[in-house]
Amino acid sequence: MKFHQNRVAMFFCASILLSACGAGGGANTNASNASLQSIEITPTNPTNPIGTIQHYNATGIYSDHSTQDITTMISWDSSNTAVATITSPGVAKTTAVGTTTIIATNGTITASTTLTVTSAQLQSIAVTPTNPTIAKGTTQQFIATGIYSDNSTQHLTTSVIWSSSTAAVAIIGTAQGFIGKATSQSVGTTTITASDPATNITGSTTLTVTAATLVAISVTPTNPSTALGTSQQFIATGIYSDNSTQNITASVTWNSSSLSAATISNVAGSNGLATLVSPGATTITATVGSMSGSTMLSVTPATLVSVAIASSSPSIALGIAQQFTATGTYSDGSTQNLTTAVTWGSSAASVAAISNAAGSNGLATPVAVGSTTITATVGSISGSTMLSVTPATLVSLAVTPSSPSIALGTTQQFIATGTYSDGSTQNLTTAVTWGSSSASVAAISNAAGSNGLVTPVVVGSTTITATLGSKSGSTTLTVTPAILISIAVEPPVFSLTTGSTQQFTATGTFSDSTTQVLTSLATWSSSTAGVATVSNAAGSNGLATAVGVGSTVISSTWSGVSGTASLTVTAPPTVTLIWDAPTSYSDGTPLNPATDISTYHVYYGTASGVYTMVVSVPNPATSTITDTLTLPHGTYYFVVSDVDAAGEESSYSNEITATI
Repeated sequence: MKFHQNRVAMFFCASILLSACGAGGGANTNASNASLQSIEITPTNPTNPIGTIQHYNATGIYSDHSTQDITTMISWDSSNTAVATITSPGVAKTTAVGTTTIIATNGTITASTTLTVTSAQLQSIAVTPTNPTIAKGTTQQFIATGIYSDNSTQHLTTSVIWSSSTAAVAIIGTAQGFIGKATSQSVGTTTITASDPATNITGSTTLTVTAATLVAISVTPTNPSTALGTSQQFIATGIYSDNSTQNITASVTWNSSSLSAATISNVAGSNGLATLVSPGATTITATVGSMSGSTMLSVTPATLVSVAIASSSPSIALGIAQQFTATGTYSDGSTQNLTTAVTWGSSAASVAAISNAAGSNGLATPVAVGSTTITATVGSISGSTMLSVTPATLVSLAVTPSSPSIALGTTQQFIATGTYSDGSTQNLTTAVTWGSSSASVAAISNAAGSNGLVTPVVVGSTTITATLGSKSGSTTLTVTPAILISIAVEPPVFSLTTGSTQQFTATGTFSDSTTQVLTSLATWSSSTAGVATVSNAAGSNGLATAVGVGSTVISSTWSGVSGTASLTVTAPPTVTLIWDAPTSYSDGTPLNPATDISTYHVYYGTASGVYTMVVSVPNPATSTITDTLTLPHGTYYFVVSDVDAAGEESSYSNEITATI
């Protein structure tokens, strides 16, 4: 092998020996060619107050490890119709206190779960998001959450009666698929109300519609590279003239410039979801009227090599659910979150069940004390981990941050941490019921995805409480009239190479000398989008992606105040590898490199002996082979292998070390 860098040549020659190294597997997600093996019902063993509705989903698990939503293909039944009745597709209505078994049947395959009905009474309804502001012509989805006398919560969005006090400002949907979605009509304010028809208990919030106009569309993630056989979700964020942002993924028209590489959905429920067709590149565009935003999607031929499972706690207390995630590693060294693509399994469902239902994939629900093996499978590739369910009981709840003070107009995320009898702790933010002693000062969300997020309404103070069963924890939140004075963007000066990313943060300083992180509230922009883009999408706000060589100013703006940082983008260093084609097998038998080899694989590692394939080079049928790699600065260990016509990979060549 010859190695060239900065015009300095390093020579390295090695015989490449042919021997089988194994083959990777692919995923078969076509359940129509496989037989149904089992049915999974979600949610598992729910507890509902009397008079409420429980929606069930049925997921079919097939012989090829694929899954499919078969809720509408199921025959549903309740063992005790006096407690609850159930109709297709999986809609149960509770009628009396007690328990009943909910049964799902498809042919000879059945599954069941227990529904417990309590005497808890509805106490209040929380409508979220709290007091949102949207631009004229856009929409806002509202969520209704019922809070009951036993401190439990229930999703009531589809069962309440929605209304808008000023239909001229915004109307709110009541038809299936549009329930709780407000559509703005004109500039002004309106009160959005959710009312329970059985008790007449209501909850409300104020919707403000501004005259702001759409000035830009940001499409994220920026320039992703995704392996063939997977999918890629894109998000469209609208940036408006008043510096506000809004998720408009479901409102834009999506387009792929190369349908042979990837298609992208405009169907409700899957808007912006790209399906990869073949290796190549395509431009993904989101359009509203004359305004559009775009990004590049690269589809690689990489194959899945392994699946790893991660969780925040492999040991959990009985009664507390645990979210698992699955990450796939591919033959090109890339990784991808496969949590929604794998088939999840539990070796002991009597200890813990794990969901394959859309929206709760990988969520394990403990049933009894013991241990179970959690598996995630795609085709022939799987990963596993052990989950232990302990008999520990909840001792106390802590709410953090402690006694925060925030400025009116900002938000505050609270975290609930439970301490158990065995000394363990667990994040219970999504499991507790949140409350605010003075909702007129600040409201707190119990809606999925925003649990524990406080939105202040007026200046004052309120007690924020987290409750789970008989345990609760609290802290005091103070809302001040402070106004924003300045924004500091960190890091203030930074340099990247093209293709890499940098997370920027925005911290506001207020008139009362307090500071607050505004990263997720501010509107981000790049003065030169051709050098770097910066995200305004939820979860990645302030993430800059370098796309071209040059300089740009990264700006963060909120409430009319801006802060900036300087970003310089340089070209990453390149490394040219030149290696000799092998001419014989390990036993000395002659080898014709032009016909006996199909592909060369180049691997690199950042720690000796740990390698990742960086490129696959088709055989050029020459005595020497050249390939140029683009890598960040660092020390690397390079090796080369070859693949024969039968797909068998040789052993590695000798290792060469270089610092670039």
